[in-house]
Amino acid sequence: MKSQISNESNSNITVTKDTDAVKAVCGLNCADCRFYEDQCLGCRKQKGRMFWGLCPIYYCCVYEKGMKFCANCSEFLCQRYLDQITTSIGL
Repeated sequence: MKSQISNESNSNITVTKDTDAVKAVCGLNCADCRFYEDQCLGCRKQKGRMFWGLCPIYYCCVYEKGMKFCANCSEFLCQRYLDQITTSIGL
């Protein structure tokens, strides 16, 4: 299942809920990241402690809400999510 979201600059981001691949709580595929394996093993293995700091999306999803994926949250596409995800993918 895929969800389409848009940020303010009208760029589209595809977020998947597929658990068969290495998926971050935000829905991004860790294996697609240029830092994966060399500097990062993914937020799940690192418990949100990324090489760049504590991930606010992971913290909210796992520690505050007790969920596996943000997309399961009733507040999905909240401002915290949108702010971090656009920063993470460089928008």
